[in-house]
Amino acid sequence: MGKAALEGLAGVKKVTSGWRGFMEANTVVYDSSRITVEEMGKALKKAGTYRKTFRDR
Repeated sequence: MGKAALEGLAGVKKVTSGWRGFMEANTVVYDSSRITVEEMGKALKKAGTYRKTFRDR
């Protein structure tokens, strides 16, 4: 679900989904001059799939 929320966003180049424990984990390759981590987090929250980003650690 998170992958679908991120794919197609301007600046997102590639999204790879996997599992970490019992949660979906996405690795995102993106152009930081076109999209921010906060904007991607907002898209995930809107889709109802947001848990945390690497920056939330």
